[in-house]
Amino acid sequence: MGPPAGLLSLAAIYRRARSGQKGESTAGRGFPAFAVFALHKCAGLLDFDAQPHEPPCARTLIEGYHGVGCAGLGRKQRHNVPNSLIRSTGYWVPSNVITNDELVASYNAYAERFNAENAAAIAAGQIAEVPRSNSDFIVNASGIKRRHVYEKDGILDIERMVPQIAPRPIDEVSTQAEFALKSVHQALERAGYDGGDIDGVIVASSAQQRNFPGVSCEIQNEIGAKGFSFDLTMACASALYGLHIANGFIKSGEAKRILVCSPEIMTCINVHSRRDVHFIFGDASAAMIVEADDGRPGGWDVLGTHAENKWSSALRSDFGFINRAERQIDPDYEPHLDQDGHRVFKDVVGFAPKVARNLMKKIDLQPEDVRRTWLHQANIRMVDMIAKRILGRDRTEENAPAILDEYGNTSSSSVVMNFQMHSDDMAEGETGVMCAFGAGYGVGAAAVRKR
Repeated sequence: MGPPAGLLSLAAIYRRARSGQKGESTAGRGFPAFAVFALHKCAGLLDFDAQPHEPPCARTLIEGYHGVGCAGLGRKQRHNVPNSLIRSTGYWVPSNVITNDELVASYNAYAERFNAENAAAIAAGQIAEVPRSNSDFIVNASGIKRRHVYEKDGILDIERMVPQIAPRPIDEVSTQAEFALKSVHQALERAGYDGGDIDGVIVASSAQQRNFPGVSCEIQNEIGAKGFSFDLTMACASALYGLHIANGFIKSGEAKRILVCSPEIMTCINVHSRRDVHFIFGDASAAMIVEADDGRPGGWDVLGTHAENKWSSALRSDFGFINRAERQIDPDYEPHLDQDGHRVFKDVVGFAPKVARNLMKKIDLQPEDVRRTWLHQANIRMVDMIAKRILGRDRTEENAPAILDEYGNTSSSSVVMNFQMHSDDMAEGETGVMCAFGAGYGVGAAAVRKR
């Protein structure tokens, strides 16, 4: 099989760069700095050391097309690709809890008032009646019984139905950064590190509190971390996309230890006045410390990571900076969370296990060798079906634990929480697969082995 077209193009760029540059660049081989940076990323995110039967890896292509070893990446010696591992995790959930019965009572009070106030329009067929909800419906549809929330009273108040969160002065830590730091400090403590040991921060969550500056920059400053920081958004798959990118940075040698954190205050996004979604989300924060293997025991080897996307608008949140311009055209426009639940279910239960299986095939991991899979907690029916298709056997609480009965859907933090809660009993050498899926559609997967 020939080299991937993208890498051939990259090779051509480097050939031209070498011939067109005079003197030595930061790579010491005539490469311009931008090319070296791109090469680092490709070397990390692609398979740097592919097996002989696979397509040429980044190292083979770079050396073959340029006559330069990996020492030409700005290092004095040949770059040995390090293994990466998850050193520790952390999670935090608020103490405020809303049960299904509490949520249903609030929602039904809203529905009754709306229907009474709009009885004439409903009778004329101009608007639809708001249907009532009940706890049995919620449990049967999702498996959710309770959820932990950042702020409770505002959600249950039918005049608001959103959390009450006061704005903060710009010289104070933001709400989302403070929320993230709860899990970040736990992950650092469990690893025996302080912030100065971190040389990269990735905030990977469904949404950020503001467009800029990045919440990651704020967290980096608060803990005293070095290096880079950036935010990424890939809905409920964000944490594993963050792990995927961190794995690439480490394998490229660009970083030794990266913090990936997922602060999810999803009750601010949810629409608590809609029967199909009012019960779905809870709030939680989770964090991972991903690092290069330095030979010390403990942690989890990252055997491989993988991510794939397939476009769909069936699940979306339209909150964004363009809303203020849209309201100039339509003052009644109100952005909100929207989903075609049946379509999302059908699409994702096929796509998510395929991505996980693609990763397993890539690293030659057989389903029977996977002790456990930790899945994003969307709803119990999705968890059942996706687990069965990944593992090739029926889901049990032992092979694919579920936590959504207590926490609801906490978006990207859920897979990390699930992993931390249900991994201590695994023995050295046992393997597991994390898989998270969400709007986009985006699916991330990671295979790990206990050290």
